[in-house]
Parts: sequence; C-alpha cells; structure tokens
Amino acid sequence: MRLGIVVSDPEDWTAKSLARAFSDLGAESTILNLSKLCATIGGDLAFREGANDLLSLDCLIVRDMGRGPPQEVAFRFQALTSLQDAGQMIVNPPEAILRAANKFSTTVALQRAGVPTLQTTVTSSLDEAVTAVERYGKAVSKPLFGYKGRDLALIEAEDTTPLERILARSGVIYLQEFIGSARPRDIRAFVVGDDLVGAIYRVAPPGEWISNLARGGSAEICPITDEIEDLAVRASRAVGTLYSGVDLLETPEGPKVIEVNGTPSGKGIFSALAIDVGKRIAREVASLLSQT
Repeated sequence: MRLGIVVSDPEDWTAKSLARAFSDLGAESTILNLSKLCATIGGDLAFREGANDLLSLDCLIVRDMGRGPPQEVAFRFQALTSLQDAGQMIVNPPEAILRAANKFSTTVALQRAGVPTLQTTVTSSLDEAVTAVERYGKAVSKPLFGYKGRDLALIEAEDTTPLERILARSGVIYLQEFIGSARPRDIRAFVVGDDLVGAIYRVAPPGEWISNLARGGSAEICPITDEIEDLAVRASRAVGTLYSGVDLLETPEGPKVIEVNGTPSGKGIFSALAIDVGKRIAREVASLLSQT
C-alpha cells in the first residue's frame, strides 16, 4: 500500500500523525506539495510532484491543498478530480473538499440533509444584507472561502456601515445570526467514517468572541451526547467527507452545525483528549482500500 499525503507544510502535526499511522500499518507514505504539481498530456495523462508519479499511488490523503491565486487552486482541484476519474482514491474527495470550503455550499448541503444550522443570508445586495442584520439583531460576516477564523466581523443592527466595505472587497457577503453567550465557545467534533471519534470545546480568549484555536482559543474536553454525535455524523455525510471537523454552536434550541471543515487539523483533539485521529483515518483508508 503506497499513499501520498498532500500538505503544504511538511511539519504539519496532522500530516506527521498520518505518516506514522500508515507506517505502523506497514504502508509507505510520501509527503506531497501540490505547488510542485505538474500535469502532462501527450498520448498518456501523467501527474507528477517532483519525482513522484501520483498515478502510481494507491490513495491520496488531502490534509492541506495550500493557498494560491484562483487559477492555481482551480488547477489543483481539477487535477485531483482527474486523478479520481482515473480510478485513484482521494480522501477527502475533491468535490467534498470544495463543498466544505465554500460556506454557502456547506449551508445548503446541511439544510437539504435536515441538519439544523443557523439562520443564514448570502447576498451581493447591500440592501438585502442590511435587512438581514436588522432581522438578526447581530450577525457574523464570514468570508465565503475563509479559514482559521480570519476576517470574521460582528455586525450590529445599530451600525451596518461595515457591510458596504465588506461587499466592496468581496462582492458577496455571508451572514449568520449571532448567538451570544456569557462564555463564548463552540464545539469541534472530529468525524471519521460514520464515527465521532472525539469532541472539544473551543473557548474564546477573555473579552473575545472568536473561539478558533488559530485565533488564541483554548481546547477543553466536550462530553459527547447522542445529539452531538448524530448531528456531527449527519453533517459529515451531507458534505461527503470521509473525515471532517464539524463545528457546532450551542443555542437555546439545542446544538446546531455552523461549518464543516474538509481538511481539519487533529492537533486540538489530541492536545485535549489524547486521541490520535491519524490512526483512525489510516485504519479507515486501509479498510476501504482492502475492499477495492
């Protein structure tokens, strides 16, 4: 069994966890950086990363596709899709990664699957955005393709002037109702296959409302309830991921799913729970490969 682990940072904790886990299973893994990807078409279709022939691998595990200009990112996605069309297993599938990366696509998938989520408005109209904020009272503006809690903004009905600036910069605005709490936190649930392997609270720093670990949030143990497990697994299925980080928010009506991460880090789960998600992912992939 020969696998490629796609990641932009070779020191990434989760990528190293995956490499160790596959090694323990007797499999050979190679770290791949898609910024070095080369496709050649001439008789045969070939994909290389340096000296690595991607089509010779049994599976690609996508941990991090890397950033870049839109055309470069589009090329990487299409390359993964072409590899999948050629019969190679891609984890997560490129269509699932793309669906998870686009918050609008994720929210639509959750709604269609009957997974409770927050009230959401996506629009390019300033008037519609103002109306949505006034209806919610407070709203969180998120980049459609944001990550690590960057460029989030809390918009209040009393002052909607930031909406114009956000629309001028992005052309579209994604707004979710704001649910306040005395101790701002959310839940990160890590799903592999049809199992919830662990969940943590991500707690915002004192005086802040953003709880992402990359923005200074801290990880605490979150007891797993039947409701959290059901919602997390259903959300992962709705997006089409084999492994995912499902983010939930506690509301007066119960937990609701706010996002699904299709290339999540397992470091926070390990630091709080000592659960190595790399081992669970490796076993799941090995099981699937044995059935092909």
